[in-house]
Amino acid sequence: MPPPTMTARLAAVVLLLEAFAVFFATLVASALLPAEGYSRGWVWGVGLALTAVCVLASGAARRPGGVAVGWVVQVLLVLAGIPLPAMIVVGVGFAALWWWLVSIGRRVDADRRRWAADLAEGRTPS
Repeated sequence: MPPPTMTARLAAVVLLLEAFAVFFATLVASALLPAEGYSRGWVWGVGLALTAVCVLASGAARRPGGVAVGWVVQVLLVLAGIPLPAMIVVGVGFAALWWWLVSIGRRVDADRRRWAADLAEGRTPS
């Protein structure tokens, strides 16, 4: 298997950071949402499932379709704002970070491919 691209590395980092954010948001939600009618078991089940999805998506970032899986995670994180509105802010913030770092990773990967092609042809990389 070839080494991971910069896009995959940055995507994995964002998804792991999201896993921590979701876990800590689950702690907050378990204290706040029972007053809204949600059971603590439901809150913990959804929160830990979403945390696990973030971790698994982080591992899948280097595989084909990994970035698409990451976009699905971003949507799920924003949808977590339905019962806990503060998660909309967290979800949108992470979605923006995701978009930014994936676009930077793609630029770096394109530059690396261009430099490798230049070196293979004996030119000085531009």
